[in-house]
Amino acid sequence: MSRVGITRVLRLAADVLTVLTAIAIAYLTLSQSVGGKPFFISDKAAHAIAFFALVFPVSLAHRWGFLWIVPLAIGFGWAIEVIQPYFGRGREIEDFYADLIGIASGATAGTLIRMLRR
Repeated sequence: MSRVGITRVLRLAADVLTVLTAIAIAYLTLSQSVGGKPFFISDKAAHAIAFFALVFPVSLAHRWGFLWIVPLAIGFGWAIEVIQPYFGRGREIEDFYADLIGIASGATAGTLIRMLRR
């Protein structure tokens, strides 16, 4: 397989991983909470890690991926906070701030690693 073919496969894998991550985030943030800390970390850390995982693959695999994934991720995080009360969950602006931290660090890490690989 040529380098171009491998790049296309990696981009597709990044896109699929991003969609699956978005589905997992939506499910976990909109389903009823069982209480306690998720994975023994704070709720805010879980938000930051989840949104890092959402934007990192696209930022790494696509040359200008951060330009479209960052606004989509911000809108996704905001939408989740707006609709959470309709699913029996609380709305916390601090969760959105944690999402923003994860988005910024995921996009930065992915873009920097992509630049350093060249």
